[in-house]
Amino acid sequence: MARPVYLAFIWNQHQPYYQDTVKKEYIMPWVRLHATKDYYQMAAILREHPTVRQTFNLTPSLLAQLEDYRNGATDYYQKAAKPVKELTRAEKRFLLQHYFDIHWDRVIARWPRYNQLLCKQGRSREPEPVEAALEVFTDQDYLDLQVWFNLVWIDPEYRVRDAELAALQQKGENFSEEDKELVLRKQWNIIGQVVPIHRELAKLGQIELITATFYHPIVPLLIDTRSALRASPGLPLPETFSYPEDALEQTVRSINQFRRYFGDWPRGIWPSELAVSPEAVAIFAGLGFTWCVADEDILVRSLGREIYRDGFGHVLNADDLYRPYRLIIGDTEINMVFRDHHLSDRIGFVYHQMPVDHAVDDLIHRFHKVRENVAHLPGPHLITIAMDGENAWEWYDGDKTGFLHRLYRKIARDPLLRTVTVSEFLEEHPPGHKLKCLHTGSWVDHSLTRWIGSHSKNRLWQMLLNARRMLEDVRGTVSTEKLLRAKENLYIAEGSDYTWWVDSMPYYLAAPFEALFRKHLVNAYREVGQAPPSCLDEPTVMPQHGEAAWHEDPLAGPTAMVQSATK
Repeated sequence: MARPVYLAFIWNQHQPYYQDTVKKEYIMPWVRLHATKDYYQMAAILREHPTVRQTFNLTPSLLAQLEDYRNGATDYYQKAAKPVKELTRAEKRFLLQHYFDIHWDRVIARWPRYNQLLCKQGRSREPEPVEAALEVFTDQDYLDLQVWFNLVWIDPEYRVRDAELAALQQKGENFSEEDKELVLRKQWNIIGQVVPIHRELAKLGQIELITATFYHPIVPLLIDTRSALRASPGLPLPETFSYPEDALEQTVRSINQFRRYFGDWPRGIWPSELAVSPEAVAIFAGLGFTWCVADEDILVRSLGREIYRDGFGHVLNADDLYRPYRLIIGDTEINMVFRDHHLSDRIGFVYHQMPVDHAVDDLIHRFHKVRENVAHLPGPHLITIAMDGENAWEWYDGDKTGFLHRLYRKIARDPLLRTVTVSEFLEEHPPGHKLKCLHTGSWVDHSLTRWIGSHSKNRLWQMLLNARRMLEDVRGTVSTEKLLRAKENLYIAEGSDYTWWVDSMPYYLAAPFEALFRKHLVNAYREVGQAPPSCLDEPTVMPQHGEAAWHEDPLAGPTAMVQSATK
């Protein structure tokens, strides 16, 4: 009888920490909006497929922000959802720039009124000027825009099944202020269901919940920034940052938060950006984690041999990739699974370009090709799909609904494909293969250069190091409470997303993250009564030729989130 192949889906649900901790406001809305479109529904959809088992990483920074929203936190996009009669001209400009922030062809084009508003706006992408639209948009236009933006950021299947939202969707235009309040109220309701749905499915054993280091730092770089040289010899680096105690503290805090939310100890950990090193994994193992996940390219360099694929992307030496390993380095022992980079990327970047049935059939076919390629080898074998659980879906026609339902139905009916949580697979099939070394790198080019090595990224690391040294200098001279508040801001600034954006993305997208990074460090100095250095008042990133500049502080809110042309 043919032997099944096992499938481990690991969905990474993460958002960086968007809060300006002084104002207690969020500069970006993506925790709120992805909660209503993705974080609840990605779990809830499994209720209809009870035999499908999966693993979810809910990052601590995401959970902390969801809790803030449940306690009444607001974001700048919500400020622009005020009653239309009260909108200032600057707030109207903000609406025209930001309330089309979703896929135009896959989402906005589906709804005639929303598409009409986009055309009336001039189909201008941020940060292009929208001054002409200000002169022609009516109060009803702004109100309809407010409703449509918040409505489409609710999962489409949820909208159809909720009678009130379905009625609004059918109405389509001439919305009232009461209609807008209904949509916003529904968003709050969904946000409140995110943690309970995961808790429910975990209790049933259908999903496994794991965690990540609290504010999503690149752990190998926190331990020692010189570790970036292992994958990238000669990379220009700033002065060495080496605080393994910060990596330990952020991981311990993740465990404590997990236990508070879910009443259990997490067995698995998702290294931020799948960035691993022997030292990072030693911390994870020392704190009791039994497994972690890394990228296929890390396995390649740890084994010292390639993963070979044919012209269709099928792995030829499948026995190397599709199994867990027991990593043993000195006193460190931990189980590791390595994601299929190619298949994960097909879900993330390829399948949205195909009809849903063709995309699902292609993925199922690829699963079976793996099964056929390992059929003659001692098993069992595990295919690991590990990827973001939110960013891909707005590129799909109809979001995640058609693809995931069809995929889960086909898997559930196929006796040769069996989904598992990672921990249950490891418990039933302990790794028989061992790794004696681990490459230092991430999912991005098997290196750490996305977060260090460029001029501006290195400047951020130097600022972080200066602030970290300052906190050591004042230890014992300030109260414990002040020192802890200062450290909180520093831990936030250690998050990966700040250096991810700087020197890697367009200026107008990177500038708010860079400004928020500096704001957190300023807060760290002020909490312990120290004068922030002047460099923290100066932007590290500047607009390139032809890019629009931030005229005011990009953290000041909707009014200041309007850009002016460069001189």
